[in-house]
Amino acid sequence: MFSSLPIVLVAILFLLALVAAALFMYVYWWRLQRPTPKLEGKLHVAGLAQPVEVLRDKHGVPHVYAQSEADLWRAQGWLHAQDRMWQMEQARRIASGRLAEIFGAPALDADRFCRIVGFRRAAEAELAELDPETRQVLEWYSGGINAYIATHKGRLAAEINLLRAQVDPWTPLDTLACAKATAWSMSVNWESELTRLRLLHELDPYTAADLEPDYPGKNPLLLEGVGSETKERLLATAGLLLSQYENARAWLGGGEGQGSNSWVVAPRHSLNRRALLCADPHMNVQLPGPIYEMHLSCPTLEFSGATYPGQPALAMGHNHAIAWGVANGLVDTQDLYIEKPHPDDPTQFAHGDHWEQAQVVEEVIQVRRSTAHVERVVISRHGPIITGFLRSETPEGGKPAQPQIGAPLALRWTGHLPSRTLAAQLALTRATDWEGFRAALADWAVPVQAFTFADARGNIGFTLAGRVPQRATNLGLLPSPGWDPSNEWGEPIPFEELPQLYNPPSGKIVVANNKPAGDDYGHFLGIEFDPGWRAARIEEMLVEKDRYTIRDMEEIQQDTLSKYAQAMTPWFTLLRSEDPWEKTALQFLRKWNFRMDSDSQAALCFHYILAHLMQMVWGDKLRSAHEGFLGVAGTPLFPLHGFRLRAETRLLDLLNSHEESFWYADVAGGRQRPGMRFRAHDQRPGHLGHAGTLVRLSVDLDQAILADTHAAEYAALRAMRGCAEALHARRGQRRGEALAMPRRDRAAIERDGMRAAAHV
Repeated sequence: MFSSLPIVLVAILFLLALVAAALFMYVYWWRLQRPTPKLEGKLHVAGLAQPVEVLRDKHGVPHVYAQSEADLWRAQGWLHAQDRMWQMEQARRIASGRLAEIFGAPALDADRFCRIVGFRRAAEAELAELDPETRQVLEWYSGGINAYIATHKGRLAAEINLLRAQVDPWTPLDTLACAKATAWSMSVNWESELTRLRLLHELDPYTAADLEPDYPGKNPLLLEGVGSETKERLLATAGLLLSQYENARAWLGGGEGQGSNSWVVAPRHSLNRRALLCADPHMNVQLPGPIYEMHLSCPTLEFSGATYPGQPALAMGHNHAIAWGVANGLVDTQDLYIEKPHPDDPTQFAHGDHWEQAQVVEEVIQVRRSTAHVERVVISRHGPIITGFLRSETPEGGKPAQPQIGAPLALRWTGHLPSRTLAAQLALTRATDWEGFRAALADWAVPVQAFTFADARGNIGFTLAGRVPQRATNLGLLPSPGWDPSNEWGEPIPFEELPQLYNPPSGKIVVANNKPAGDDYGHFLGIEFDPGWRAARIEEMLVEKDRYTIRDMEEIQQDTLSKYAQAMTPWFTLLRSEDPWEKTALQFLRKWNFRMDSDSQAALCFHYILAHLMQMVWGDKLRSAHEGFLGVAGTPLFPLHGFRLRAETRLLDLLNSHEESFWYADVAGGRQRPGMRFRAHDQRPGHLGHAGTLVRLSVDLDQAILADTHAAEYAALRAMRGCAEALHARRGQRRGEALAMPRRDRAAIERDGMRAAAHV
């Protein structure tokens, strides 16, 4: 007689397998696969007056053909929702400060910051003043989104299903709020003001000004009139605010990895005898990307280009007559004001000889699996008091503790004011020439952008567009006393007076976040511009040929040569060393083509040396301000950071122009640093003694030499954050424990069980 136990076990295992299969099908199919977009067949979409045809090319780009503008905008909204619903939902939650509703307490600080800055409040003010035509487009666009939401319950997006997020109907207010948040990510420079303030605390005003070549020496005097007690509180506030904002920004996106290039050539430099325009926005890395390409056509309107999901019209692109590209202008549109509160009422602030009552708004933030948080936002005449964001710590439960008491700082930003930026975007799609292009951009407000232009007749141009404040008594480089009426903004710079260029004699225009106008320009635009190395490289490539093709434009776009590395590397290659690892690194640099290719060992050595050299030259003298100045708080090795970029250029200037400098000295000991050991004098660029007091190549490069770029970058990041073991592991590495030749299918660094991915 056989036991029935095995049969029972088999039956149980079979049932468990069925349950597992059912669970898998539920998660994979019902939750993940069902929301995938439908790309073929017919759909019945509520609100459409007539049929709309959508064709997708081999790249997946939709081409939309409608019979009316109303249906065209509805179709755009539908397609955005079908393909990017989660991205749109995330964007509006960021703009509205509603991330904590689905992510819980970890996202609360991000919500608090967005509520304080007030993207949605600014959008509400803008919506109230919106012209009827623009509002109608928003209604059509929102109608298309909502038609998709209404017919796809439970199938909107896999992320929405997994998070069990509630998706509300889309409104024109959502679009405007998302646009405000996008503009914020491209605006400067409130963070720089706080970093500059800390630099002034650690250094005397003239030494601090020396860090920024374009920084006027008189500007440190802007804190005149602020008492010593207020200064100390302000300094403490600055450090805390920057630190806590870095933590919140991880939820908001933006920051590292951003920039933009755009260039245009006249027909005489084009093989096909037509103007060629290339636009290359360096948006932050996302999946999916922030840009959604599409072609939209109806009997009265046709255009093609890059769109932002959640917003109608085009960010950049072309119609039948003109094309336009966009690069960030990096113009200073943000100022911090030190407010003086009334001794008996912290919601009243001094202005001139009287006290003004601030607006107080209570923002209720819902937090998943926790109690709601009420954020009390105080808004002075200059803007929200962003120091309300400060907290001492996050206790159990994730609820912020009581705000730290510090100097109240109000944030003034041009984006807080109502604007007609969306109307300008819509007008661009209808412009047919330079005059129409300029007329459309006259309404552009935020963010300030550098536009390149080309038309079908062969004309090319450039114009800066946006609301640029005029400051009467200061340049907005440091927080200024809010009680002094002389620090108020005047009327913005008239659009007609912003930098522009039309059909230049060279037949070429290059824009790469570089300074848009010379020192003789009549208005102050800021000092946060890129040092100009990218622009110089593009201009260099645009003189290599007489005529260019579209393929040439693509090659320029994908070029990796660094003009800065080309200028700086000769100083590194003058070094000599008996250390075999350092000798190997120097050999790489001497043979280098200055291209920042992902598998370039020389490129890694260059950045590794530069990072440590920057730390040695600047770090010990800047003390508590060094992280903000060098961008260590962002991406230590390869940061896109305004101060850091200017510091690199300033270092090169010191090497080329100064035999001795304060920055070469060891402040702690009052001694000069050991000099570099150079090769033959005739190999030096420039004067012989310019770098004599700089440091020699002193960093261990074992990891940098044989390692793949991305893996070694990871190790360098660990080293710069105090992981000495990762930096100084020479003995073990030489025994073959750590490094291997780079391979495509495995990490290049492996030690003590730690594996760093070799490829992104």
